[in-house]
Amino acid sequence: MTILDDLKKIKEVDQENLAELIEKLPEQLEKVLKEEKEIPTLSYQKIENVLICGMGCDRIVAEIFKKIAEEKSFYPIEIVGDYKLPFFVNEKTLIFLLSYSGETSEILSLLNEIFKLKKKPKIFIIAGGGKLIDLAEKKKIPFYKFFGQGPSRANIGYLFFSLLLILKKINLLKIKDEEIFSLIQILKEFNKIINLERRTQENVAKYLAYQIFDRIPVIVGAEHLWPVAQRWKKEFNENSKTFAFAEEAPEFFHNSIVGIEYPWRIRDEIFSIFLESDFYQKETKTAFSIYKEILNNEKMLFETVPPIGKNKLEEIMTGILLGDWVSFYLAILNKVDPTPVENIELIKRKIKGL
Repeated sequence: MTILDDLKKIKEVDQENLAELIEKLPEQLEKVLKEEKEIPTLSYQKIENVLICGMGCDRIVAEIFKKIAEEKSFYPIEIVGDYKLPFFVNEKTLIFLLSYSGETSEILSLLNEIFKLKKKPKIFIIAGGGKLIDLAEKKKIPFYKFFGQGPSRANIGYLFFSLLLILKKINLLKIKDEEIFSLIQILKEFNKIINLERRTQENVAKYLAYQIFDRIPVIVGAEHLWPVAQRWKKEFNENSKTFAFAEEAPEFFHNSIVGIEYPWRIRDEIFSIFLESDFYQKETKTAFSIYKEILNNEKMLFETVPPIGKNKLEEIMTGILLGDWVSFYLAILNKVDPTPVENIELIKRKIKGL
């Protein structure tokens, strides 16, 4: 029996039970859907642009919606993961502030910047509590408060789905109810074939973890799956405690593709992962194929992750779920508890002067 099929050994490593939280992604979507009526409806008249602000997991949510909206919205969407607002922000800007803890220093700084503006933008806050919710209640800012568990990255479903429903309510994002129900169902079914109970020989997530083990993963994504590649990279960093890199196509094919020759000593340590999609543009698909031929010729390791889902939204969310499980299994192989992120907490304390 391999360690990834030994539930007892997995629990010894996964001391804070992150596996249970990963598996609850579809349940998070269902919970937000049940609470949809409690989410305030915004007036978005005279809006000319949208700004989504978040760090870490919250930023991935912003990246997803930017990609989705590029094809379906007349409003430009920008992302901020910093302490300062862009100069263009005014009364015709709609700003979403995302923070699981409600204590993210960058987001609190942005809110203080907003309070100083003479021309006030419209604001909506999505958080799990903390100072952000306190300020929202005090200043009468529309907000949605959810009750998550564990680290921020294990609560992406709440952040993602609440923002999706808000944008749907104000017609900034076109999505049918049947697409939402289908998304939840496919995530439940996908969980069954990649969760802890499914043995390694039948589990693509465990298989990928073994392939990546003791190597440096480079995740290549394009178009709507570029945020998914970023999510994989961050989950490898935080869960698996390993170096990982994400590359975006087609930009990747204009620079990184020629950077594979040196240094020789790490060529065998690189493992490329291609997130593929039937919805990619023809040129992107062709470039992926050519690059894989180059890697074959160079005898460099890679694996292709095929698309799962009937539309882009399903591909995005199943891709995120798969990456979360792969990073979890890699943590088990590394024999490291996937939940703690001590260096991140250290930096936060140092910034605050604690």
